[in-house]
Amino acid sequence: MTVSFLRNKIVEVGHRGEDAITVYWRLTDDLMDVEMNLTFLLPDLEIIEAAARVRRSVFPQGTDAGAAVAKVVGVRIGPGLRKIVRGLLGAGGNVDLIEGILECCNAVILDFTLPGIEAGEIYRDAPEEKLIALAREMVKANPRLARSCVAFADDSPIMKALNLEGGRS
Repeated sequence: MTVSFLRNKIVEVGHRGEDAITVYWRLTDDLMDVEMNLTFLLPDLEIIEAAARVRRSVFPQGTDAGAAVAKVVGVRIGPGLRKIVRGLLGAGGNVDLIEGILECCNAVILDFTLPGIEAGEIYRDAPEEKLIALAREMVKANPRLARSCVAFADDSPIMKALNLEGGRS
């Protein structure tokens, strides 16, 4: 007996003007076929629209995906996101929907991250003073970076070098 399983995921990010980002996510495999669209308001990264459609599911509640996903409207990308989404969709909820929402949020983060990484490549061999100045500008441009990860923790070398009060700009 030959067993086969095929799974495809698609995540697409698009900008809707200067004030919103839309993310299309689709999971198709031998058991499920689910798609969702989330819209995020800028600059707060708040979910303002959420829709989902299930064509095929192994979960009995699979056909109510639209109602389940709509519960995340008003949620912001930030600390506690995983716990919030899991709490809203329920412990027994469709795991693929929960992961889909989290992947959409990650796609938004990556959409902002990639251009910065690409632009920063020209500074790879820059002196430390130049790198600290660039980090200072990044934190000033996006204050949510402060305390967002170990690199921007209050006691990290980067934040100490920035001389920002309490790690905030």
